[in-house]
Amino acid sequence: MTAPDRMGPCVVVAGGGTAGHIEPALALADAVMRARPDARVVALGTARGLESKIVPARGYPLEMIPPVPMPRKPSPDLLKMPLKVRDAIKQTRAVLDRVGADVVVGFGGYVSLPAYLAARGKVPIVVHEANARAGLANKVGAKFAAKVAAAVPGSGLPDAQVIGIPLRYSIKKNGPRGAARAGPPVLRPAPDGPGAVRVRWLAGRPKS
Repeated sequence: MTAPDRMGPCVVVAGGGTAGHIEPALALADAVMRARPDARVVALGTARGLESKIVPARGYPLEMIPPVPMPRKPSPDLLKMPLKVRDAIKQTRAVLDRVGADVVVGFGGYVSLPAYLAARGKVPIVVHEANARAGLANKVGAKFAAKVAAAVPGSGLPDAQVIGIPLRYSIKKNGPRGAARAGPPVLRPAPDGPGAVRVRWLAGRPKS
């Protein structure tokens, strides 16, 4: 894909793997398009993540890059990390150049790390942390980001501005009123994150 001749900015969002990374990224994408209809939003992702289905369904172009999952413990895969990271940075940088990226907004996960490293020194970076504690990718990106935001205080990212989590506009617009009409609020966890597993476990416990 080549960057079209348009006056609006090109915003590249990087948040893949789980819905906890993808949905805030797409909520931001929707907000950008409402504010600047002439803008372009491009998402970065991998074939192994949920973004391969969710992003196209929401109408945004998806550029595939190699995943760079960090091993959780010493293993032979750890020795391969430098080559994997270097290849991912090279391919991601080519995408940023091709689409004419004006800013990279990362939401964590293994898609964000190569995005931050590829954009470093070339494209402004904004980092958003949705979890209570920041992961490795966002800790790295925050070191050279122009702006850092977090959902809650104490995320571990220095000088992060606490702004909450970006929500889909339909939820913000209709959520409270819809809940008032339908009855008490209902908590629906995303299906794949560790927080969702805990919520489902608590919901399934027998009442004492």
